[in-house]
Amino acid sequence: MSTGGRKRGLRALVLLALLLCPALSRSFEGPDAVGDECDLGITLALLGRSAAAESVFTSLLSHAPGDPRALTNLGNLALRRGEAGLALAFYERAGEADTADAGIVLNQAAALLALGEDELAQIRAAAGVQRAGGTEAAAGLLGLHLGETAPAAHKAGDRAYVSKEEVLNLLRAAAGKIPADSVRAGGAAGDSLATRGKKPPVWRSAGARAGVMPDGATLVYWKR
Repeated sequence: MSTGGRKRGLRALVLLALLLCPALSRSFEGPDAVGDECDLGITLALLGRSAAAESVFTSLLSHAPGDPRALTNLGNLALRRGEAGLALAFYERAGEADTADAGIVLNQAAALLALGEDELAQIRAAAGVQRAGGTEAAAGLLGLHLGETAPAAHKAGDRAYVSKEEVLNLLRAAAGKIPADSVRAGGAAGDSLATRGKKPPVWRSAGARAGVMPDGATLVYWKR
């Protein structure tokens, strides 16, 4: 086994031990303690243990204020719960902390799409595609493949989440429509809603797209 493989295997064993003994997660040590804590939170989230994952990311944020990984991943958990407005707030803060990460911008686009802000979603998606280096790369950040066939979309009134098909179509459309002024060179990928003169949308619990996103794990970018 290669050195890299052994390191990955050891890391997986450490994460498994932390999952089996949660008390250990309170004492992360080492040169990449924050990264290890973040990985544990992501692992928990992907295993469906959202409450435990949220506790880990909140803990991470308490001793690493403004950490874009914690902010992004807390946003992902909020989006999966159907709280798109809260998710967008986390993504906005994460984007201010890390202006180079295309994945954060794509998450913003997904949250805006869930809120019914289609025009703003496309602007953000275009910025994310440009920053990622292309549509394929952008889709990969979200765990998607442009060539895959998504399930047929439900009617708006029949569901309460953003479908895989909608996200794929958003990326495809964004690839051919990247406004020159949508991204400031060297700055954040797209202006915040506040600087665009528009208040962040409020999540509406009774809205057409409110509710839990069943395939949220594959429709968001988990920041490590």
